[in-house]
Amino acid sequence: MGMATSLETYMLNAGIEYDLVQHKPSMTTIGSARNAHVKQDCVAKAVVLKDGTGFVLAVVPSTSKLSMDRICMLTHRNLELSTEKEFSSLFSDCETGAIPPIGNAYGMEVLMDKNLEAETDIYFEAGDHENLVHVTDWDFEILMRGAEMGQICQH
Repeated sequence: MGMATSLETYMLNAGIEYDLVQHKPSMTTIGSARNAHVKQDCVAKAVVLKDGTGFVLAVVPSTSKLSMDRICMLTHRNLELSTEKEFSSLFSDCETGAIPPIGNAYGMEVLMDKNLEAETDIYFEAGDHENLVHVTDWDFEILMRGAEMGQICQH
C-alpha cells in the first residue's frame, strides 16, 4: 500500500523531507522497528483516545505505555482508550492497526509524550504494516505543531 494519502499530502504541503523504510510485515510498532532495524525508542506510536467531546491522538515512544491518570490530569478530560471500530472511519486511508501519529493530517487534537523530544531521528507508521516514515527531529516537531506536550507515559 505505501504511505496513506492524507499523511503524504499533509507532509508534502508542510515541506517535510522524509524517507520510507520498508520492512517485513508487522502488526505492532515494536515489531515494525525490529523488522526495519531501527531503535525502538525512536518509533512514535499512535494511540486513539475518546471522551464525550471526541477523539484525541496520543503519541508515545513504541516502547512506552500510556498513563491514563497522567493524560486525564494534563487534559482535564475523562479520556479512555478507543476501539478500532470506533475510530476506523477517521483513518479510512490506513490499514487497521497502522495509524500514523500525525494527528494534524487527520484534523485531530494531539497529545505527545516529552520523551520523543530526546530523539534525533523519528520513525512512524506510514498507514500500512510494511513501511515506516523516517523524519528528523526538526521535521517531526513541525508535524507535531500544536500538540499538547507532557509526561503521558508510565515509567
